[in-house]
Amino acid sequence: MTLIHHPRRILAYIVLRPALLWSLISMIFFLALLFAVRWSSADAASSMEYVSLELVPVQLPRSVTVPDIAVSDNAERVTIEEKKPEDEPPRFGDDSGQFGDLSETSRAPMPIYSRLPEYPVSMRKAGIEGVVIIEIGVDESGTLVYGRGIRSLGREFDLAAMTWVRSIRFRPGLDREG
Repeated sequence: MTLIHHPRRILAYIVLRPALLWSLISMIFFLALLFAVRWSSADAASSMEYVSLELVPVQLPRSVTVPDIAVSDNAERVTIEEKKPEDEPPRFGDDSGQFGDLSETSRAPMPIYSRLPEYPVSMRKAGIEGVVIIEIGVDESGTLVYGRGIRSLGREFDLAAMTWVRSIRFRPGLDREG
């Protein structure tokens, strides 16, 4: 008995091999698509009309722009002096760059706070610890003037530390003169 004489055996052979089945289906589909495209392109070619195109040069009108300043035919050399802006005076303290030594003061500036900064919840869950260093400036009344991060541990830590520093008031340092 040959395989050709038994269609059930052929069908069982193909059904038990899904890769072969999909290959046969794909091949039949692509052959059908090939004949459909070939016939439809032949039909389209016979019904196509050829149109001749002629290129026509187009000249755009020149735009006339009026200058914002008067232009003279007489060329003169003019020297313009620039005024340098004056340096802005410092917001507080003197501009000598020297800060008093803390040992010279009778009392150092002291922070007045009622709570410690909030530890970021996500960092606590992750078990991340560290130190954030912030440089701050305090005026004579004990008000925070500026703050900037010196050493960072990431955005969440910095945000928590800066929020806490903004809420702190300071008792200003007093020198021996009062």
